[in-house]
Amino acid sequence: MSLSMRGRAGRGGGRGGGVRSLPRPSPTILRAMDDSMPVSSAASFLVTPAGSAFAAGDSQAGEAALWNIWNQVVEYASQTPAHKLDRVIEVLKAVADLEEPATFEIWGKQATWKQLPLLGPAIRESWDDERHAEPININAFAARLTAANLVDLSMYAIWTLRSVLEDSTPSQIYSKSGDKGCKVAAAWFIYASKVLYAFCKEGRRFGGRGAEQGSDIVGKEWNGYNEERWILWVERMEEVQRTAIDEDTKRVLQKAMEATQDASRPAAAG
Repeated sequence: MSLSMRGRAGRGGGRGGGVRSLPRPSPTILRAMDDSMPVSSAASFLVTPAGSAFAAGDSQAGEAALWNIWNQVVEYASQTPAHKLDRVIEVLKAVADLEEPATFEIWGKQATWKQLPLLGPAIRESWDDERHAEPININAFAARLTAANLVDLSMYAIWTLRSVLEDSTPSQIYSKSGDKGCKVAAAWFIYASKVLYAFCKEGRRFGGRGAEQGSDIVGKEWNGYNEERWILWVERMEEVQRTAIDEDTKRVLQKAMEATQDASRPAAAG
């Protein structure tokens, strides 16, 4: 299982298993993600197969086309360095703003482009794919979608942060998760600190046990976001930053720490 980690099954260092060769992005994806095409045009171009099917009233064909499109987008994002995902997010924002067709049917229910329907399930299906040679990319993609209020993947943040920061004692986090795992956790703070901090302030909770605390956290009944959890995450990230050996990892963790400080800083009076 990869360092993208989900649920209670994702309790591992993600070091096993070979990395398979990755498919090349399709011509459609490469064209849509090319900066030479206006973002609004790229959005329409990207989802044309699905949009045409929905407009013709063929919801089954539309669903299949949209699922294929999102799988290609997720694959592309997982191969794109975290700091180069701007274009992907811009195109998806433009897709969410599309108005034609105004509504269409997904899984028997009415949907709109604003919901980016099926993108969340496509990400979920890909989340533990061992082909993610750099799981920081797929985590950064999920973080940026959450921060942009395009798709709520805040549960995925808990899965990742719990696996790295809560399942080991502070002194063992770096040795158990390694540079890759620590960078994956850092990605959520770098790209989504403000929204994660807001969730902690409001005490956002989830049903079931999917968001419970990690195995090193004793005597707590967490099931979501809270201020105590935020403080623990920050303290443990600071500890890892001090003990990390790799200079690039230390740099990434420092960037994450700066993002958490910015997120929790009181807004200046207007």
